[in-house]
Amino acid sequence: MTTSTAAAPAVFSDTTKDALKEKIGPALGRIPSGVYIVTLMRDGQRHGILATWLAQAGFYPPKVSLAVNKERPILNAMVPGSLITVNVLSSKNMDIFKKFAGPAAEGVDRFEGLNTLEREAASSPVFSEAVSFLECRVENLVNAGDHVIVLAEVVDGRVLSEEQPMTHIRKNGFNY
Repeated sequence: MTTSTAAAPAVFSDTTKDALKEKIGPALGRIPSGVYIVTLMRDGQRHGILATWLAQAGFYPPKVSLAVNKERPILNAMVPGSLITVNVLSSKNMDIFKKFAGPAAEGVDRFEGLNTLEREAASSPVFSEAVSFLECRVENLVNAGDHVIVLAEVVDGRVLSEEQPMTHIRKNGFNY
């Protein structure tokens, strides 16, 4: 296996950014993704974000990679060794989706009114109506420009419903 060194980050002018958005944005946006709520428990507080950029990254041990915008406060808690849970949503989970679709409002409990499974106190929340969940231990964080790639080993998981997972296609790959 070879290891490559990271290139220096590119600096883009507004004109270059606009040209990229116009030229490759529609093609990049056609990469289908799932719809997930990634949760974690920290200091007795539940945290969660809507995520779409997640992929399986290994068989043995099973791993996933998740891209998280650097501006997301939850990223501060996703340190190596921490547990996160990936909740896979279906189109029947719009109540969960809507709670996490926008930015978190100060003092608002996004989990209020949503059913979660009873688990150990330190476990990340699992939505009982989700298609499935994967509990993962964060292993590494990799800089990816305006995002961070979180590499995590899957340590537990289960299918909770036979519903089909929700997929998401974007009109432009430079927007969520």
